[in-house]
Amino acid sequence: MKVDILIIGSGIAGMMAAIEAKELGSDVAIVTKKSPMANNSFMAKGGINAALNNMKDGDSIEHHIQDTLKSGVGLAEEEAVRIFCEQAPQIVRELHRKFKVPFTTLPDGRLAQRPFGGTKYKRTCFAADTTGAAIMKTLNKALKDLNITTIKNHFAINLLITDGKIAGVSFLDETVNEVKTIQAKAVIIATGGYAGLYKGYSTNVNDATGDGIAMGLRAGLEGMDMEFIQFHPTGLKGSNFLISEAARAEGGRLINSDGKEFVDELNTRDFVARAILKQILKGKEVFLDLSDIPEDIINTKLIHLKKRVKSLKGIDIGSEPIPINPLAHYTMGGIKTDTYGKTEIEGLFYAGEAGNNGVNGANRLGGNSLSEGAVFGKIAGYKAVKYSHRNNIFPSIKKEDIQKDIDLIEKLKNTKINAKEIKHQLGDILYQKVGILRNGYTLKKALDKINELKKLDINNEDSNITEKLEAINGLDIAKALTKAALSREESRGAHFRMDYPEKDHAFLHHTITKLN
Repeated sequence: MKVDILIIGSGIAGMMAAIEAKELGSDVAIVTKKSPMANNSFMAKGGINAALNNMKDGDSIEHHIQDTLKSGVGLAEEEAVRIFCEQAPQIVRELHRKFKVPFTTLPDGRLAQRPFGGTKYKRTCFAADTTGAAIMKTLNKALKDLNITTIKNHFAINLLITDGKIAGVSFLDETVNEVKTIQAKAVIIATGGYAGLYKGYSTNVNDATGDGIAMGLRAGLEGMDMEFIQFHPTGLKGSNFLISEAARAEGGRLINSDGKEFVDELNTRDFVARAILKQILKGKEVFLDLSDIPEDIINTKLIHLKKRVKSLKGIDIGSEPIPINPLAHYTMGGIKTDTYGKTEIEGLFYAGEAGNNGVNGANRLGGNSLSEGAVFGKIAGYKAVKYSHRNNIFPSIKKEDIQKDIDLIEKLKNTKINAKEIKHQLGDILYQKVGILRNGYTLKKALDKINELKKLDINNEDSNITEKLEAINGLDIAKALTKAALSREESRGAHFRMDYPEKDHAFLHHTITKLN
């Protein structure tokens, strides 16, 4: 199969890239590991940031820029931040007016906005408390209306490169467990991040195993800032369910088991997550108390939360406090790109959480992820089309590269690997030793244990090929992020070292990691 523009991943960045490329006249295919809705963009709840100032509180694009730079703690790249914040209002209006995303509106028809952590402004547009689902369903309809080819159940194995140019991607067709290839003039990787590697301690879908990043590292590209993992403060205890920041924005309070408030609920996520963990380490339980929120607000703006917590825990959120703990939620690190998603491999672009152009720095501002994915996904789509027009050829794919992947799949078919157990053990290692609070000793221990797991000798049971590939990718990513965390001997943003608890100007730079 040949296409002008091949896009891997069906989250908001991938879909926006596909729509942009198609509308510019290119032949486009979007490939996804599972279904187009099985991604973190769909799971996002609280909202999407854009400085519209609809609430008349004095917000502006410049305020959004400064809040994002501040949240990045010195590592956010100003050029990327300015492009993002300047284009976010246009993107959100486009989602609402062109694609008809059913955002919550004010009586006069303007988009309603709520506050999120890290700012004093009401900047976050929303569709009740299921914003991601509302956006993704609408964009998926647009894909169908534009007749964009969507290929499901294909696991991307490796990037196929010829003479420094992207030539295509190899896939495992999960329906028949065979290797397939798709040739392309340009490729956009939008496969998301790797917070799902914190298995059992993550808000992410099970598919968020960093596959696109692992492919990039194997191809010789650099990972940037891999140590920065954002833990969302309010995961529902005993589950992977995320309680959106929207609940705190509407007046929810964080209290401990003594009934005392202990933190500003709308501080940045890294600060709040650490404050909660410190309470837990003191032997306290932590709760989100929504009892001060009017019932009509709960039944309109937080209705999904009300139903979900009732079904999972039997708790009435209007009268009973919700037990919570922080969960791995978002990864600031990814494959290093320029501001527009371009990599060192010609014709290859990364967008969304899989790539890193420096827009988030050391800590993402709450509410920025959906708008960032949409902005830079659309830009990547435009840049890929421009590249394909300028280089109007399909680079040849080397037979030996395809054969390597065929041999790999055959080997995995004939090797007994309990990938499920590996992923669970890896989740425990990362959460306990490369989690919210870190130190050099536990990071070294984590690296040792990851290297032990890399032997893949847990073979009392067998897993399917996809799970084995995810385990291989996950171990490569885990090693890279742990090495990066070990090398950053300071505390900054989402990276907190108990043995180096202060920021150090000597580390005011990005961490670069290569596979070997």
